Amino acid sequence: MNREQGSRYLSRRVLLRGSVATAFALGVSRQAHPVTAAIEPPLPAATRASAPELPANALPQEQQILRTMGREGRYLDWSKSVQQRQFESALITEPLVRRNENYELVPAGAESWETSDDSLTWTFHLRPGMTWSDGQPVTAEDYAYTVRRMADPETAFDVTFYYSSIKNFTAATEGAVPVDEVGVEAIDDLTLAITTEQPTPFLGLIAADIYVVPKHVVEELGDNWSLDPATALSCGPFLLEKWDKGREVVFANNPDYNGPSAAHWQQIVYLIGADEAVFPAYENGEIDLIERGYEQIISPADQARIESDPVLSAQLHKFPQFQTWWLAFGDEGTAFSDLKVRQAFAQAVDRDAIVNSALRGQAVPAYGLLPPGFHSSNAEKQQAAAYPYDPEKARALLTEAGYGEGGQAFPHYDLTLRDPSPTVQTVAQAIQAMLKENLGVDVGIQSLERKTFTEQLNAHELPFVLIPWDMDYYDASNFMDVFVTGGRHAWSNADFDKLVQEADGIVGDEAKRAELYQQAEEILITDVGGVFLWHPVFTQLWKPYIEGSCLHENAYGILSWQAPEKGPQYYCTYFVEHESA
Repeated sequence: MNREQGSRYLSRRVLLRGSVATAFALGVSRQAHPVTAAIEPPLPAATRASAPELPANALPQEQQILRTMGREGRYLDWSKSVQQRQFESALITEPLVRRNENYELVPAGAESWETSDDSLTWTFHLRPGMTWSDGQPVTAEDYAYTVRRMADPETAFDVTFYYSSIKNFTAATEGAVPVDEVGVEAIDDLTLAITTEQPTPFLGLIAADIYVVPKHVVEELGDNWSLDPATALSCGPFLLEKWDKGREVVFANNPDYNGPSAAHWQQIVYLIGADEAVFPAYENGEIDLIERGYEQIISPADQARIESDPVLSAQLHKFPQFQTWWLAFGDEGTAFSDLKVRQAFAQAVDRDAIVNSALRGQAVPAYGLLPPGFHSSNAEKQQAAAYPYDPEKARALLTEAGYGEGGQAFPHYDLTLRDPSPTVQTVAQAIQAMLKENLGVDVGIQSLERKTFTEQLNAHELPFVLIPWDMDYYDASNFMDVFVTGGRHAWSNADFDKLVQEADGIVGDEAKRAELYQQAEEILITDVGGVFLWHPVFTQLWKPYIEGSCLHENAYGILSWQAPEKGPQYYCTYFVEHESA
């Protein structure tokens, strides 16, 4: 970006400040949440535009500044990289739809949508009046461009299989067809059509993860458009105000946002810190909450101390999460191509010991892929199909496969982790010790940066990994599609693929879909596509002066402050009056 470009975008954003928009959500008019605050110190109240009405017990608008902490990402742009995205990429954009606290679709960029009679085409009608922070309108072509960009091999997007239900999306990522043949079309400025490969009842849920980018800026500046506040245009509830690498990312309320997710927060200050630094920062009053993150941030030892502290325990919130961790294996070029080897590993790892020791108080055992209570999950069938912990049987299976005493030495593999938390490292060490004791197998442990890990995993270059999957949307396809041939894992089973594909395409018969997914999951478990180990029970902390209508358990017993980019928590919470500590 040259000086002239930066000045143009920045000056336009400065001119836009102070304006007040009118928001329309679900047909209800309300005042937008205006004014971008300065970073240090906040602007005086007299310089601000008129504020949205706050609850009677709330602090003044200029004091609505939320502080949190976590790891640093590379891009504020989901459509460039999911694995390297920075918190909170969704704050400066508007997906077509959002998912509320009960995972139901609600309007966002689109105010309405419908499907064709053959269930192959979804048509989204955009909300009129959306603009980027340089004043340019948000159009259906911006959304279409976003989808095509994710499918473009040049983008090197890292979760392409997630959007594989869109017509020609996978073929485009493989270079088999040009990106302009991907099934997305701007019919006019406010109408977007998405066509799928087959009827896809969950396409609307996937559309909640189409985070629109400004085509006119990305085409001009390239992948780094989101790194500079001068060019990181927003059509969402917040603006990127500051990104001080290695220190903090600051978001400021977007005064011109006219959508349904307008927020009371004037700033969200995200401090950069390792997992180990987050709880001390909370105790010291440097941050106001600890989010769940993708991995557990609070260690089991810290959680035990929190639970014994009368003050901290009152700020503690625990809830199950629709997430599963498992061991996955390499392709035909590895020893794991032998089912008996995979079965041996499945019976040599004690999931109960992992849950009760390394993860004490923070997990429940997993016997299958679909978490308890999740769409189509059946815990009884999972347990019936799973291999029990049985070291003696495990050793016998490894011997039958030709390894160990009287056979050849088992190849050395590393158990590869993705930028792990200290707790996950502890789990990996426990697995390493179990394999040594129960099978006489030596495995190393290596950790890779998220992007490198994902690229090698997608290329099926990692023979042995410990990896999770976290719910993106409430449908079994979100988990089951991960194991379909050609996706993230090397394991391949034609019967599994057939069942999942059939279930994915059924419209209007959820009982039949569940039956097929459960049959497929039984194949996945018995053929050891993965060794499923645990489902997390997450722990969060937030200060008692944070309130909001969404801070409660949802219909599934999960707290709303549980998926930052996909829940409503940043748009419903605020600070209340309180005494200083």
